[in-house]
Amino acid sequence: MSAEKALKGAEGIFLALLTIGLMGLLFLIIYGNLSTNLGFKSGSVGYNNTENVIGNLTAGATQFFTFSGVWFILTAITILIGIVLGVIALVRKTSGGGGFSS
Repeated sequence: MSAEKALKGAEGIFLALLTIGLMGLLFLIIYGNLSTNLGFKSGSVGYNNTENVIGNLTAGATQFFTFSGVWFILTAITILIGIVLGVIALVRKTSGGGGFSS
């Protein structure tokens, strides 16, 4: 039962992140399309602020994906450590829980 609860929790978190991402994407599309139609003259403070916000949002997403290789490597290392610890626990359990002595 706990595995099902964990999967439901992970599904809920994934859906929440997906919803936030889609809302952010829609915000960028709508705000980006309206930014030049809201009466901001090119070179004005409002226009520059709007372009800076859009630039910061897209740069943040781009920078996250430039570091995705590092995140995947760290995740892979963590999974490998977990596998090694699981194998060690399994070997100790099947051998009667004894130590590593001969």
